[in-house]
Amino acid sequence: MNDPRSGPTNLAQDSANVAVQAEAIHGPVNVYQVAAALSPEKTFEVGLNCLRAGMAQEARRQICDAVVMHNYVNGRSCFYLLLALLSGRTLQQVPPNEIAMLRCVRGAVKDDDEWVDAIKLIDHLLMSRPQEGGAGGLEQEFEKLTDKQRNDVLQHMEMFLDSSAEDALWARAFDAARKDSFARDRLGRAWKFFQPEPIGARVRPAGPVVVGPGTWTGAAATTTLALVTVNFVGATAWQHDGTAALSALLALAAGCYVSVRSGVEWRCRKMRRQAKDREVLRGPATTIRGDGFASKIDRQFNHYFALYTPPDADRARWLSETAGVRRALRDEVVTIYRESTVNAKRVGWLTRYLVADVARRWQAGKLWDYRRELRVPLSVKAMCVLTSIAAAAAGAFLVWSGAHVRLLPVSLAAITGLASVWFAARFWLRIAAEYRRHSADKAEKERLLAGRQAAFERWKRKLADRPDDLEMARWLECDRKALMEHAMTIYRLKRQDVLAHAFIEAPATPSYARARVEDGPWRYSKYKILLFLLTKDGVRQLTVHLDFQKATTRSRARTNYRYDAFTSVQVAETDNGENVFELTLTNGDPIKVKVTDPPTEVTEIEDKDPQGASQVTLGTAGLGNALHVLEGVAAEGKEWIAFERQREKAPLAEVSKAVNAIFA
Repeated sequence: MNDPRSGPTNLAQDSANVAVQAEAIHGPVNVYQVAAALSPEKTFEVGLNCLRAGMAQEARRQICDAVVMHNYVNGRSCFYLLLALLSGRTLQQVPPNEIAMLRCVRGAVKDDDEWVDAIKLIDHLLMSRPQEGGAGGLEQEFEKLTDKQRNDVLQHMEMFLDSSAEDALWARAFDAARKDSFARDRLGRAWKFFQPEPIGARVRPAGPVVVGPGTWTGAAATTTLALVTVNFVGATAWQHDGTAALSALLALAAGCYVSVRSGVEWRCRKMRRQAKDREVLRGPATTIRGDGFASKIDRQFNHYFALYTPPDADRARWLSETAGVRRALRDEVVTIYRESTVNAKRVGWLTRYLVADVARRWQAGKLWDYRRELRVPLSVKAMCVLTSIAAAAAGAFLVWSGAHVRLLPVSLAAITGLASVWFAARFWLRIAAEYRRHSADKAEKERLLAGRQAAFERWKRKLADRPDDLEMARWLECDRKALMEHAMTIYRLKRQDVLAHAFIEAPATPSYARARVEDGPWRYSKYKILLFLLTKDGVRQLTVHLDFQKATTRSRARTNYRYDAFTSVQVAETDNGENVFELTLTNGDPIKVKVTDPPTEVTEIEDKDPQGASQVTLGTAGLGNALHVLEGVAAEGKEWIAFERQREKAPLAEVSKAVNAIFA
């Protein structure tokens, strides 16, 4: 991850390992979606995408619909129809009605079709299974295929690569997995898949101008009264000394104008500084508990303020001095994004930007610059005081001059005028300061919005090369192949020693992120993978924790047990919607693995079909084949393998006959 402390532009990857069961549902996408009037070609492509993503059941439905129901028949579609029917299951698991579908494409492929070799290889792989050494020439046939064809065969015919002659094919599969495991900048891009689509930049809007009708009425009334009284005093003073009275009137008007103008500046600066002090100098807020939006935003700010402690700074001092700022920013984000459809993770980019900005200004000693910027200059204070004195002196001169002409009326007018000028000045000061405050707030909000919008665009550009679900599926398939190779190495097994195998993929608790594309399975940032190898001597189980984003494994656990140690195998759905795999042995604690998460508040809001997502994820987790293998062993013991071979003979003959009938 890049160090965020150097500025808000370097925050790109920090959230990749922060979330606990983070929700990110990417859409709308077209990878696994079929429009109502989609052509057979497009339907087939959707099915092919599903197949390569490990969603074999959905792939079979889409490809069969395109090939069988809508007659989209060619060598390529027939090849992938065969792979879809066989992917992730044994021949015993292929129902007769699906085998019968192959008869619908009888004679569809010519001998000069580029997919002939690939289809024939599938038939040869099937026919090599019951007999040792019956797969001669497979390596040569394999060389005739394209890289894409070879990868697809190795991925989806994995269950049928179990004869001694196919060791070379497994070695090739392992080599391809090592090559593709870090392809397309996996380490630099995989984390982005788990980032939710960010929501746009917002700021709390500037408060509207608040001037009540009473203020406007008071300003108009007192101003009118002030003008009347001042004009009366001025006219009377004119009779005593016209030139002096005119000069005093001009001085009074200028003094009042300048003093009010400087007074507005004084008042506005003071009010804004006090408002900011009240906002950012408060103590830390009480941590909000629960799983609501506000509590998640609260945890985000607490996490990033702790994470982004400036270098060489005392953390306790940093957190103490920024407690009020943290609270103010948290409250703002909660206020402007608190909607029922907003996932807190979608504003994580803004939280990181705000915290990084605070850290940068704190380190530079500029966090409290607003106090200096809003300090009232001495010149403004002096101008206000001096012009007020000048205006008062001019008014006093006018009263003195007028009193020489009409003492009592001028005295009464002076008292009334003084009161009306005082109140008029206060009213207009309040009005002008409010408009000035609104203008300053609006300019500040525009500046803040521009900075946040720039940060948002940077984050969007950072996520622009987010990997798609097919890339995630391919990387996971490579990790699974790597685990298979590692297991065979540590157990010192050759491929012919492995009579059957099964994988189970589950999220690695307690801390992981998860995300999915619309209609796709959940992908996890951390996996717990169980590999079962059935050998003539018993079952070898290898359990590893995979950090998918870093492509590293840890906590390898090896378990061995006899075939007669199985008691039961099941996948149970708990009350909260979790699916838990449980393997019970005759001795020891049951092996339990949570395969899917329960729906959460976020998935219920953002996901159209959370239950369907759970079922799709179960399908890609390898449970179907694992249950078939382990349930068979639990019921029949070691003999299950021999019985399975006998039971496969009939469907094998049917499939081989149907495959050969494809060629014209």
